[in-house]
Amino acid sequence: MDNSNQRPANMMAGPSGRPPQGPRPPMPPAAGAMAMTPKEIVGILRRHIWMILIFTILGTIIGGGAWFLCDRYLPRYTSIRTIDVDPPIDLDPMVITGIQPQKDIYYQFRFTKASLVKQQSMLEELLRRDKVRDTDWFKRYAKVDSAGRLIGDQDKAVNKAYKKLEDNLGASAPRDNNYILISMRCASAKEAKLIVDEMVDIFLTQQRNLAQSGLKQDLAQFTKQRDGIQSTLNQIENELEAIRSGTTFARLNLGESQSFRDYMDERLADLERQFSELNSEKGRLQGEIAILKARAEAPDFDDRVQEQVQNDPTSRLIRDRIALLEPELERLRNRFGEDHRTVRQNQAALNEYWDAYAKRQREIGNILRQSNLLGAQEEMVAIVQQLETTEKQLQDAYVEYKAIDNLRSEYAISERKRIETRDLLEEMNTAIEKKKAQIDDPKLSKLYSTSSATLPREKSFPRKLIFFPGGFILGMLAGLGLAFMVELMNDLLRTPSDVMRHLKVPLMGMICHADDDDDIEGVDLYHVVRQAPYSIMSECYRQLRTNLKLSGSGDAAKKTLLITSAQAEDGKTTVAVNLASALLAEDRRVLLIDTNFRRPAANRLFPHSQPNGTPVGSSYGLSNYLMGQCDQADQVVRESGIAGLYIIDCGPLPANPAELLSGKNMAGLLDYAKSNFDHVIIDGPATIVTDSKSLAVQADGTLIVFNASKTHRGEAMRILREMREIHADIIGTVLLGVKSRKGGYFRENYRYYQDYQKVQVEQLV
Repeated sequence: MDNSNQRPANMMAGPSGRPPQGPRPPMPPAAGAMAMTPKEIVGILRRHIWMILIFTILGTIIGGGAWFLCDRYLPRYTSIRTIDVDPPIDLDPMVITGIQPQKDIYYQFRFTKASLVKQQSMLEELLRRDKVRDTDWFKRYAKVDSAGRLIGDQDKAVNKAYKKLEDNLGASAPRDNNYILISMRCASAKEAKLIVDEMVDIFLTQQRNLAQSGLKQDLAQFTKQRDGIQSTLNQIENELEAIRSGTTFARLNLGESQSFRDYMDERLADLERQFSELNSEKGRLQGEIAILKARAEAPDFDDRVQEQVQNDPTSRLIRDRIALLEPELERLRNRFGEDHRTVRQNQAALNEYWDAYAKRQREIGNILRQSNLLGAQEEMVAIVQQLETTEKQLQDAYVEYKAIDNLRSEYAISERKRIETRDLLEEMNTAIEKKKAQIDDPKLSKLYSTSSATLPREKSFPRKLIFFPGGFILGMLAGLGLAFMVELMNDLLRTPSDVMRHLKVPLMGMICHADDDDDIEGVDLYHVVRQAPYSIMSECYRQLRTNLKLSGSGDAAKKTLLITSAQAEDGKTTVAVNLASALLAEDRRVLLIDTNFRRPAANRLFPHSQPNGTPVGSSYGLSNYLMGQCDQADQVVRESGIAGLYIIDCGPLPANPAELLSGKNMAGLLDYAKSNFDHVIIDGPATIVTDSKSLAVQADGTLIVFNASKTHRGEAMRILREMREIHADIIGTVLLGVKSRKGGYFRENYRYYQDYQKVQVEQLV
């Protein structure tokens, strides 16, 4: 734990410098299980550094010794061999593909295969190998004769070797690699390699046989199915041959790529197409004949006739003569006029040529139109004859097609069956070829190994890099664990942080341990405030006084302060006396009441007579007043010999102290004390007796003293709980005997305070 610099609660004054007025604000509840701070952890390490170093060195020595012994008497060599694993996909061996499986599925497949390596049957098969039985490793667990037979209790020997093999033979499947790792560890490097090779050979053979057994069964079944399909195909071929041989038409039209059904379909299609074409031609000729008749009867000639006339030689000759006469006539007319004889002769000749041209045109037109009409009529007769012949052939073809329709259907069904059977036969032959290729595939089982096991050159056990650092780390961890265990198992309230962490009550003051203050050597701890005013412990009491004042516990409403503790000798009287002395420094009248009837201390700490023998005060005590043996409260008050400090002694031990302390006389005494003194300090008994509870109810406030070397957490929590149950006003607690420890603030604070006080004292001197 860390001696943290926790400041007492409510120790700051208000803005005016005076103590805050009104009720003291409630303290927040302390956390029941606060985690250790880094400062506390460092403090634990500093306090137990030597124990941690000793355990670390011891662990390193033990690790080195263990390595030396293992290296000399238990050396181990590890041989490794890998088995490559293909993806778990059933690929077609006749097709190249690049399909990759999912990573998790691939790893699960490798992991499953690796787990098969260490099956009981596999290990037993390995132990039956002659090469393995000839090794020194096997002979270490079983006796073997020259022939390799076991001697003695065979089952016991094999079981022992089996257990060792199971422990030292490893099979793993690394997640990010595509292989299985087989390893063997034993005292001989050669024997480790031999055992790994034998194991891999057994495993690969077993996996290949297992994969081939299923494929061979499938191959036999496929072969049987193929023979049945071939028989069915032969039967269908015979049926088709019977149909073809029984039909002349079919026989004449069969070929490699054409059946008789195809021929009939083509023939009907040709006849139907021919009939349709002839019928169309007939319609065309009918229309043409009608047009030709209309032309033959028309007076005018159409363009076609004009074209024929243009191409006629006689007409061309006449046109040439007309072409010569017309310019000549125009010339003569221009020269001689219209009435000239030559002009009239040429005009008459030109008219004769025009009449001859018209006559020739009519002759050619009539001949051409009649010739075209006659040709069309003759063509019409031929077309009609062909159409009748084609129609008869088509009707005959329909009759013939209908006659063989049943035969066509039967042939078509058989033909379809033959095609389907051929396809099925081809598929079955392909499947058989694939099965044969798979059986012959060296990677059938998805497992293969191309190299032998490694021959280890170095020892795999022991290793310096493991034993020495391991011993160092284990020793250091043991030291750290023991250090923290010592700290955590100690449930004493040793530090202010312990009080703040585990108790729900303010910490009003911390009193240092006597060993940490060199200034109080030879000083009575009950009077340290007066006898060693410049000491650290004296300053702690003054801080307690100041905290009480600033927290509101020292105001006029709370004059009576009960100081109690968990057990006797926890230091409550020391706190009470020194707190009273600290209050005297403010020129206050302080009354110290000793209520611990079982262990009174006031009469011893403040004697009734001075060193010169002069008696001081009354001989009556508190018990005398409570039992009514004296009437006035001032009769039990005496001077202490210190200015401002007054004492009420316990007096004789009564039979019923708890009842007396809770009676009306005690209440009256406290009222008297409040009215006549500035502060009333009640040095109460420990809480192991009920007296303290009776006083806590009547006092204005209760201050509980915890001893850092004696008070346990549970005990302190129980006291606080009991005080709260009786509604006692708990002002706070005082932690007495706090030691400065390594890693805490107290050690540095004490050193700074001593330096500060030293300078101040030198200045005063």
